[in-house]
Amino acid sequence: MYRSIKLWIIVLLFFISACSGVKNDKSVISSIDLGLTNTKVDSKDGLVDEYDMRVSVRTREDSEFKVQSLTIVTPTGTSFNVKRNDKAAIDQIDPEFGIEIIRGFELKGEEGVWTFAAIANKGYELYGDGFYTFIADYGKGSDTIKLWYGEPGSNNPLPFLTNNGFTSPDLSQPLTNPITFTWKENPEADYVSVFMAGEGEEKFDDFPATTTSFGPYVYKPGKWSFELTIGLERKGMVDGVNFTISKGTVYTTEAIVIED
Repeated sequence: MYRSIKLWIIVLLFFISACSGVKNDKSVISSIDLGLTNTKVDSKDGLVDEYDMRVSVRTREDSEFKVQSLTIVTPTGTSFNVKRNDKAAIDQIDPEFGIEIIRGFELKGEEGVWTFAAIANKGYELYGDGFYTFIADYGKGSDTIKLWYGEPGSNNPLPFLTNNGFTSPDLSQPLTNPITFTWKENPEADYVSVFMAGEGEEKFDDFPATTTSFGPYVYKPGKWSFELTIGLERKGMVDGVNFTISKGTVYTTEAIVIED
């Protein structure tokens, strides 16, 4: 089944004193994006729950200080590591966790770009709600940031919002062009997105939470995957580091588009 894998990017910032070669008192980590999704796969056998985690962070590099690895520790104690030589390979099943895990690093000028995604795990417990720990190891030392994954200023977790999928068309029947997709508005949501893929083509967009339709568009005849995401997003700062956290509920299914 086609799946939208929207990888977020982690970039870590290094602030180094050019004269002394000693890092100043700011964290090397400048920003963190952390998002979890619950994907509800609607198949002929019923709904199947899967859980994804996507992380992104930022650093600056210079001739003396280079981040060698990024470690992410979840509230449940699961530890993931991204190394400098990771190349963001896809479709690789991690032998330790038994799921697809994507790890990547790319140097862009004086910044390093780190990526991490853990995809289609059957249980949320691998990730969880609470404090996530990010450790940036730069050889001569390391910086640690603890980020609360929940409602800022409270002890409450972010909820997974209700997402019952599309209200039209009837995806149990063959579809004819042009096609308009509709869904119910969730008043708690901060964003909505769609991702459609099939026959070598893709259609996708992000919308304000009040949006309730997509189309009409023409789809190439054949088998397609249709995905709707409804989610929450929070922004803030911790220990001088900007963060964005999000939690989304994804509905995905397949249908057949036929000739008119």
